[in-house]
Amino acid sequence: MLTFSADRLRDVTSKVFIGAGTPSDLAGEMADILVESNLVGHDSHGVIRIPAYTRQIKEGTLIPDARPEVIQETPGSALVDGKYGFGHIAAAYATTVAVRKAKESKAVVVSVVRCNHIGRVGEWGSRAAAQGVIAIVTVGGGGGGGAAAPFGGAARVLGTNPISVGIPGGEMPDMLVDFATTVVAEGKIQVARAKGAELPPGSILDKDGKPSTNPNDFYNGGMLLPFGGHKGYGLAMVVDLFGSALTPGDDYNRDGRGGGAVIIAVDAATFHSRDHYEKAADANLRRVKEVPPAAGFSEVLLPGEPEQRSKADRLANGIPVAEATWDAILAAGQSVGVEVG
Repeated sequence: MLTFSADRLRDVTSKVFIGAGTPSDLAGEMADILVESNLVGHDSHGVIRIPAYTRQIKEGTLIPDARPEVIQETPGSALVDGKYGFGHIAAAYATTVAVRKAKESKAVVVSVVRCNHIGRVGEWGSRAAAQGVIAIVTVGGGGGGGAAAPFGGAARVLGTNPISVGIPGGEMPDMLVDFATTVVAEGKIQVARAKGAELPPGSILDKDGKPSTNPNDFYNGGMLLPFGGHKGYGLAMVVDLFGSALTPGDDYNRDGRGGGAVIIAVDAATFHSRDHYEKAADANLRRVKEVPPAAGFSEVLLPGEPEQRSKADRLANGIPVAEATWDAILAAGQSVGVEVG
């Protein structure tokens, strides 16, 4: 395992994307977003993604200089066209639009079409919460073969269909809920494969529908499983319909691509003052935080605290990167004429 500073990884990321045809401002933004995922402990959505995005640029499915824009708008809604650029750039833009409109209209829904992978959905919930806005963020409804089986099924049909909820605190830190509706996100399988590690039991089935812990079995025709059995499957279907039926993907997407991201944003001060909201939120967060720990635990952690602690640790001590991941990043750089070793 190698270790790098956040600044070093940002520099490498930016250089590779610039070499692939990305304008410097967008490359810098992408570097910040990917490395932030590494900092908060979600390596599956960090720099490990550089080679895949570089390949997509070469294949023409990701347009590196595309800039998103609003193409439909009402006081309570907005439709953003991601133009098949970096999904992260589209999601960041859509989050900015959602926060602005939530502060104007109290509650809004923003959808993104022609959107590539938007990365860690918790990034966008966190950004909204930091600005005093509650945000529910989902991405799904992509159609095609998918990556996950439904509860009781043995064929790919659903995506990982992640959901995040960012909720502002006051004196207490903002709360963040962020997870795929599968037992593990696909990116976690990438990380396990790069490390040569096995997956937790109950995460995947192989191509024959049999349980497996081997990451390679997923990439050889296997499938992800929903977390929590029928409950996770139900939530996955909610996300799927948000991304397909609610989002007008069929009107904009091409080449069999579908679905999109949805952000439901509510100003935290919608029903009373911001000060009143913060006191109420803090009281609830403290009430849970102060529960005595169960056997085997040292404390109760609030959703979002593990990410906050990971960031502090990795800023101080560096970000671990598997050697296989680093080799793939170096190869991605070389493929676009950039030496970053």
